[in-house]
Amino acid sequence: MPPAYLRVGDARVLIEGDTLLLESPIDAWVYPEGKYLTLLEPGGRTPIVPSTTRPILLAGGVRVGGVSVSRRPYPFWQFDTIWGPLSPEVEYYHQPLYTYLPDTLLDYILRETFESPQLGFRLANAGDPNAASLRRTLETPRRGFWAGEVSLPAYSDFQAESAISFEFPQQEIWAEISVRGERNLGVGLVTENRQTGALMGRDIYLILRPPEQRWATFHIDLTPWLAGKGTLFRYRLYLTSAGDTTGTATLYLDDIRLITLKRQ
Repeated sequence: MPPAYLRVGDARVLIEGDTLLLESPIDAWVYPEGKYLTLLEPGGRTPIVPSTTRPILLAGGVRVGGVSVSRRPYPFWQFDTIWGPLSPEVEYYHQPLYTYLPDTLLDYILRETFESPQLGFRLANAGDPNAASLRRTLETPRRGFWAGEVSLPAYSDFQAESAISFEFPQQEIWAEISVRGERNLGVGLVTENRQTGALMGRDIYLILRPPEQRWATFHIDLTPWLAGKGTLFRYRLYLTSAGDTTGTATLYLDDIRLITLKRQ
């Protein structure tokens, strides 16, 4: 029997009732009848043999930390399903829609949308005369009404950490960070003594290079960072950037989330 052809478009994702066309490329990992076939980038095409094969499951795949050589299905999205069957010698175009696993399965350690005046981050270098500010702004949010704005005058230093600390859950834990602007953003961890809360260190593990004029969402696997330190400490998500020697640069942040699976 001649094959059918499946072509995938740009993925959408459903976040808290909002359907977004994702800014960063999302791959489709294709599983006809639940068996892995191939990975398709947006616009990619693959034959389905036989054309009557169904269902076809699509797993949304991210570039881990924005790096194209490191690609994985995102563990917190459900499969998108094409029930078929497709027609022989016909190309079928499909725009995937990925939804998160239900809240009964997911543990959101942090959800910062900047819609509330009570921010989920605090400045780690508060009181330093060169400390950059973090405030809410109505300037072109990713979604909703508000975003976070980091103003970086010359020689300034932005250091922010999540207000809530967390333990290593000993399973996958990821950060989602949406960002745009004129400077790079460092991402890392604050390590604290588990008993006293005393600071043990601030480490940067990844540098994000956001576009200036549009949003980009980065999916960052924190699991190996935490596994290297273990369960003896508590942690906070750490964000940092630095001003140039002249002028003022601006970074915008939105939809910052820390996600893991609930223990069953």
